[in-house]
This record gives sequence, structure tokens and C-alpha cells, in this order.
Amino acid sequence: MAGRLAAFLRAADTALDAWDLYSDEHTDLDGWPYDPETYDGRKAERDRAVWTAFSPLREEAGVLLDTAEADLDRIPASSVQQRWAWQLGQLRDALHRIDAARTEYQKLLAAHPHASREARHAAVDARNAEAWNALYSWSVHGRAVLEIHTTAVRAASGSRIAATAPPPAPPAAAGHTTRR
Repeated sequence: MAGRLAAFLRAADTALDAWDLYSDEHTDLDGWPYDPETYDGRKAERDRAVWTAFSPLREEAGVLLDTAEADLDRIPASSVQQRWAWQLGQLRDALHRIDAARTEYQKLLAAHPHASREARHAAVDARNAEAWNALYSWSVHGRAVLEIHTTAVRAASGSRIAATAPPPAPPAAAGHTTRR
């Protein structure tokens, strides 16, 4: 599961980096696009790329959040980052918004089963744009899930190591000291 999250984060980073580069080169100093139609088309491509990258993760995203929340309870307090609980809340809220956009899109398709290809394309773009902020939240805060997982694994293996008694030290020879 963490592999799909990592893949999403890489794909989202790539899409966002490409978007930032495009936006920087195709807007004036106040952020207004030189060619609004082309700019909007590129924004729709960005939204589509991030939606597509998130799609394989969407089904298991709730399980990842549940697991991360459970892991937080098992991690020693000294190893917990204060931001993690807040980030998990942001991710859960974002997941609800992504699911709402998906549900609305499915309702629209069901209500218009004979819609033209252009209308379906417009509906996809609208869904992706609606979900954009939530998907961006996942791209920003999703790493917290991986950080929590890594910390939980490290804490679990550290507790197993600490629970194992160290081997007895060899008897020291009289007058012999060991440098440490």
C-alpha cells in the first residue's frame, strides 16, 4: 500500500513541477496568463495527471489513514511529530472531498448516459478541477503517512532489540582495561 502512495507522490511532484515551470513562463508578474485558453487547458492537464496518479491509491487511502492513526498510538511520544495528527486529519478531509467529486461525477454520467464525448470530457475536467485542492493536500501531506509508517517500523524493531538481553560480557583480566 505504501508503494502506491509513494508512486502517487512522485507522479504528483512531477506534475506540479511541470505546472510550476509552465505557469512561471506563461504568466505576467501578477500571475495573469498570457493566453488564458491555453493556460486553462494546461491546468486541466495538470488536474487530470494528478487525478490519474491518485486513482490507484483511492481505494486503499482510507486504510492507509486508519493504519497511520493506529501506528501513532504505538509510537513512543518522543518520536511523534506534532504535525502528524493534523496532517492525517487534512488527508481524511481531502479524501472525503475527492470521493464527493467522484460521486458527483458518477451521478452526472448516470443522469446523462447518452452525453456526447465532449460533454463527458468536460465532466471529467470539472471533476478533476473540483478535486484539485484535495488532491493537492494529498501531494503535500501524504508523506506524513510514510513518515509515520517508517517511525512505527523503527520503533517496533527497536523495542524487539531492547527486549533481547545483551550477551554477557567476557570476564575482564586483572589489570587489563578495555578502551572504549
